[in-house]
Amino acid sequence: MDRLKLVEVAGNSYVVSGKYGIGVYFDRSSKTAVCIDSGPNATVIEEVCTRISERGYQILAVVHTHGHAVNYGGNLYLKKRFPDLRIYATHLASYLIENPHLEPFFDAGGGPDTKPDQNKENARARVTDYLPSTDGIFHIHTIPFKIASLPGHSPGMVGIITPDHVIYCGDALFGPKTLNKQGLLFFNDLRAARRSFKKLSMMKLNAYVLYHGGPYRTVTGLINKHLTLMKDTSAFLEAWIHEQPSTLEQVVQKVMKKYEFEDDLHRYGLTTSIIRSYLKELQQENRIVAKVDNGLLLFSKPAETT
Repeated sequence: MDRLKLVEVAGNSYVVSGKYGIGVYFDRSSKTAVCIDSGPNATVIEEVCTRISERGYQILAVVHTHGHAVNYGGNLYLKKRFPDLRIYATHLASYLIENPHLEPFFDAGGGPDTKPDQNKENARARVTDYLPSTDGIFHIHTIPFKIASLPGHSPGMVGIITPDHVIYCGDALFGPKTLNKQGLLFFNDLRAARRSFKKLSMMKLNAYVLYHGGPYRTVTGLINKHLTLMKDTSAFLEAWIHEQPSTLEQVVQKVMKKYEFEDDLHRYGLTTSIIRSYLKELQQENRIVAKVDNGLLLFSKPAETT
């Protein structure tokens, strides 16, 4: 693995190089640092801590954009290394951070793959401070940060705006590498995601940092790519259901074959969760209808109106 580096985005706002766009804000007056998300595991965040320590700073807090394990996996390591660490998240995100076994229920459409007693260790890295889930301002000591609500990908997701006018927007958007690799984008509320896209496009900021993609000066092109992929997926599902009324499982099977997904429980659950969001929007727009037929939930073309 290449040595992780701290890359300046603007002013005192930095992002960690590599696969995960962990944010770091340096407060020069107090020689303290605030992390935005903590990475997938102890190995990654330990190296981030080393880079921060080399600059003579100590981590004061970690602020979470949302509650996916890949974003908070370094919390326990941070809490052990910095016992007075403050951990910030919205109330909705905190449920997932403190109860990792619940994540599959929210996002993968299946049951837990861990037992509650396996998560006792996580109790030592509980959320200490709650962020507003609506737009607003909060302070970490004397440092003013802004919150931008960015629903669509995960319950309670927010963007964190530093005093340098840099927004760390979690998974509200994905970088080109993800877009080129994954035609089926992970959003659990498509309408909310589109509102978040519009909100981001209207912001006057110095930079946008994606957790999966790194820093960008503008995100207009990325947003258009997201919208195109979402439109294509929606059109594919609508055409298939109009041609052949299908159960949810049949639709999921068709999608997994289209994108050549591996047959495993996690991928199946994740695909099911994403497809539910598309089917919900298609129903809301009266482009498909749902009914229960002989004990099966069946999606089909709306009846012709005269």
